[in-house]
Amino acid sequence: MWCTPPLDLGDLPREPGVYRMCDAKGEVLYVGKARNLRRRVSSYFQRRPESPRTVAMVQQIASIALTVTASEAEALLLEHNLIKQLKPRYNVLLKDAKTYPWIVLTDEPFPRLLVHRGRKLRGDYFGPFPHVGAVRQTLQVMQRLFRLRDCNDATFRNRSRPCMQYQIGRCTAPCVGRADGDSYGRQVAEARRFLRGEAPQLIDGWQREMAQAAERMAFERAALLRDRIRMLRSVIGSEQGDDLPADADALLLLRTGGGMTAAVGVRRGGRDLGVQLLRIQQAADADDDEVWHALLVERYHAEPLPPLLLLQAEDMVAERLRPLLGLLGGGDKVTLALPRRGARAQWLQRVRHSAEQSLAATGKGTQQPAFAALAELLGLDAVPETVAAVDNAHLGGQQMVAAITFAGHQGALKERYRHYRLDGVAAGDDYAAMAAVLTRFFRAIRDGEMAAPDLMLIDGGRGQLAVAKQTAMDAGLYDLKLVAVSKGEGRKVGNERLWLGWQEQAVPLQPGRHSAALLLIARVRDEAHRFAGRYMRKRKQQGMFSSALDAIPGVGRQRRARLLAHFGGIAGVKAASRKQLMEVRGISDKLAEAIFMALRG
Repeated sequence: MWCTPPLDLGDLPREPGVYRMCDAKGEVLYVGKARNLRRRVSSYFQRRPESPRTVAMVQQIASIALTVTASEAEALLLEHNLIKQLKPRYNVLLKDAKTYPWIVLTDEPFPRLLVHRGRKLRGDYFGPFPHVGAVRQTLQVMQRLFRLRDCNDATFRNRSRPCMQYQIGRCTAPCVGRADGDSYGRQVAEARRFLRGEAPQLIDGWQREMAQAAERMAFERAALLRDRIRMLRSVIGSEQGDDLPADADALLLLRTGGGMTAAVGVRRGGRDLGVQLLRIQQAADADDDEVWHALLVERYHAEPLPPLLLLQAEDMVAERLRPLLGLLGGGDKVTLALPRRGARAQWLQRVRHSAEQSLAATGKGTQQPAFAALAELLGLDAVPETVAAVDNAHLGGQQMVAAITFAGHQGALKERYRHYRLDGVAAGDDYAAMAAVLTRFFRAIRDGEMAAPDLMLIDGGRGQLAVAKQTAMDAGLYDLKLVAVSKGEGRKVGNERLWLGWQEQAVPLQPGRHSAALLLIARVRDEAHRFAGRYMRKRKQQGMFSSALDAIPGVGRQRRARLLAHFGGIAGVKAASRKQLMEVRGISDKLAEAIFMALRG
């Protein structure tokens, strides 16, 4: 036993509950919950904790207060409330504790759409949204599409003529009888389907109705439906993606400048609703388990869990979080996933990128302390102002590309990003690819076309580093600092090994996952990987689809642009029927047949 407990551990109950660690002045140091109070509290004194933060806390404990609860779920709720009330020095605290905004479709004879948070109203709830801006943006789209009233009940009851919303086509004026209960009910039903993610089914129904209206020569109605179809297509066109769930949250943690921020991406009804940032206090040296625990409890203790949670975390951390979902009401109804590739992993990466850009823009994401830690780790004479990273990417040896990204103390320096085609490089020859891209990059630096970074990260080990050093010397850049970053076991962040270009190392540096310098290196490297991957996918799409449209007789640049704009991209054109292709201006039945057969052939 390394520290004497302030009470007899054998007297502690074995029931679930909450414990409070207090110092000699009676101030609460830490609040925690336990399924078995005796076992959990005893663990603090039976072995020396690994975390310096926990060691410092235990040495200050003078007394322990216990509260026994009926269940572990009740203990979880009590723990959350006590942390919010007492703000203990050693607990992880989330700064943003506001409730999340929702869209409410009210339960009234003529329902309306509201932004709402707080006390429950009668009606259907959709959300939660990450911030009010996302709700208002969605409501603006819905007003144009479904034309539901937005006035309060007093105004609705006392109208004698239609308001301005009716004049500009954003309401059907049920207040003065311009829309009866049945027609307004159909508007409400369509709005509900949209919020449930049934936009494609809505478009199909509107297309059938438009055709019927045209047959009976109700051209005004047909034109209205045509405009609504186009508007809804423009809304959902950029949000459709393979293998993306209709309802899910994407969660990840960002360590910046010694602090930590949680990013939560929200997707509901098949639509991306944005990213919310939650500042996490007192988490600089907290382990990931504790931070994830605090995040999930803060996010879902009062809000329903979506059916899918996507996390950027290590496998063991995620496994230890699964029981917590049951306490929060998820149980078997919620799936916890850690995607490593595909559309879901790409969505997580977009959430990370959005969060990093938001932090940099607000000045909260300054990375100067991390840059200083990097200089100390590598033994540099001065703190670097800019760090660059190079990464190669290819798809089975095809679309061989490379990318170079830059980062400064305030975040990404996108104006300095560069990507390169490496068509002349043999498939799978990583050394040749590295030499090809760095030859062009270093030549631009030598010729004064680009400023040199203070530090250059090379994706790979000693072999890639040797190629980079030789290429730099060939360009006359003898003082450029080069560091090779090789992926460690399991390709997990924290297992990387660093090879320094200005030293002969028998053993590489391995700072570990708690190193602020290594986390900075991982962020810059991952950004280069993301940028290279995006350029590779763009080249792939151009090679697979653009030439297919261009090769069709009768499809020139203008018709190609109309097709892509109408259907929101090549995927939409490929999925369109002959009849849908003919809806595009300039596409005859004969040309529609040619396009259909060329893309489906």
